Amino acid sequence: MGRKTWESIPEKFRPLKGRLNIVLSRSYPLETWDGKGDDKEPVKLSSLASVLLGLSKITDVAKVFVIGGAEIYTAALEDESTKRILLTRVLTDFDCDTFFPTRLEEGDGGEWKKKTRIDLDHWVGEEVPEGIQEEDGTRYVFEMYERD
Repeated sequence: MGRKTWESIPEKFRPLKGRLNIVLSRSYPLETWDGKGDDKEPVKLSSLASVLLGLSKITDVAKVFVIGGAEIYTAALEDESTKRILLTRVLTDFDCDTFFPTRLEEGDGGEWKKKTRIDLDHWVGEEVPEGIQEEDGTRYVFEMYERD
């Protein structure tokens, strides 16, 4: 995750439990990483390339998730090792100035293909709520896309 995403998480929930937290910022001096870390303190790196190199040294990584922000999403989508997008599509309109950096529409002929909810359930290892969900007036749906 990017530094701003990290800082947006309330302190009482940081770091995210049960996983290795990696925070990226161009202002961090660390450019190399040996792949060591725990869920007590985040690893702070200066580039996605540093993250990927460090992750290649870890043998027991099940899944890697990129959780924002926009520049981190863009960098990850440009990397060929990114195979899947788990998307929460927000169906409620908001006044905002930041958007996901690629279009994901059914039938657009792009490189990302929408998968079924069963595929999503299988990949995440649990049943994902189907169809439109709503919380506090915000409507959304869970989707998964895979790169050809």
